[in-house]
Amino acid sequence: MTTWFLLLGVPTLALGLFALCFTARASEQCVSFPRNTVAGWILCAVGWVWTAYECHTIGIDVFDKFLKAFPMELPILAIVLTILTCWWMPNLLPIRGVSAILMLFPAEMFPMIRLCDTPWRLALVIFAYVCIVVGMYGMFYPWRIRQALAWLAAVPVRVRAAGAVLAAVGALFVVLAVLPLS
Repeated sequence: MTTWFLLLGVPTLALGLFALCFTARASEQCVSFPRNTVAGWILCAVGWVWTAYECHTIGIDVFDKFLKAFPMELPILAIVLTILTCWWMPNLLPIRGVSAILMLFPAEMFPMIRLCDTPWRLALVIFAYVCIVVGMYGMFYPWRIRQALAWLAAVPVRVRAAGAVLAAVGALFVVLAVLPLS
């Protein structure tokens, strides 16, 4: 559980501190990120490769008949789908890539933390479910996430408030990572 607290806490804390310390730059990033081509390609590739990994490890017979028909099918599909997605869906691709990651990471986290004997595991579970919901919404309505980011970036106080929330959650996770919880 320490690993997950650190994996989620450090980036969340860093993002929050960035928004608090460099509010104007964070506002610019909120506005420019949804159309960042390089970020879109990288995040799309991460999302498809991770999806292929999950399809390989999840072990559902109905899917395995089609997705493991020949050796290396899933990695090939990940590469092909990354190229096609970047080619045919370049608009707001970074939001979709982040949304994919937000939906995928709990599949790795839940089996590892479900047997941990501490109520603090629920902090990770709640955080994960919030990420899943935001990821699903962002995947289907990326323009709404872009609008929300633009709304957030329009007023510096909003950026600082969001940064404070992120920094607080990240700091909580980092502290929980170093404390003996069991």
